[in-house]
Amino acid sequence: MALNRTGEYLATGSKDRTARVWDSHGKELAQITHQKPVRLIALSPDGRLVVTFDDGPIRVWEVAGRQEIARVNHDGHLSIVAFSPDGKYLATGGSSAVRVWLWRREDLIAEVCACLTRNLTPQEWQQYLSDEPYRKICPDLP
Repeated sequence: MALNRTGEYLATGSKDRTARVWDSHGKELAQITHQKPVRLIALSPDGRLVVTFDDGPIRVWEVAGRQEIARVNHDGHLSIVAFSPDGKYLATGGSSAVRVWLWRREDLIAEVCACLTRNLTPQEWQQYLSDEPYRKICPDLP
């Protein structure tokens, strides 16, 4: 289980394959069903997001809409996941590695654009981001 920074929200993960988020009055705000038992869980500092892990990818969910908004793949056994105090990063740790991840798409795009000299080609886009229609992500680059 996990509390957010202020203690007004509690998240629980269970062997019954559910993640649940509760407010400080005991009202269930969200229930998210998984394919396997939920082994790890974390709440964002503001309580708006919950991270779950069930032996697959790490998933970030919007509590209010119960929508999955991001996935992070961690190699090897995972034993801890946590948000940074500002919610911008996810930290993961396990037997093989400890990692800090930018997980928000807009933060990843900004970091990538700072390193590129040109936009991705349609073929590169298909290779890395096949689930979305092609677009130029770095407006200041050719």
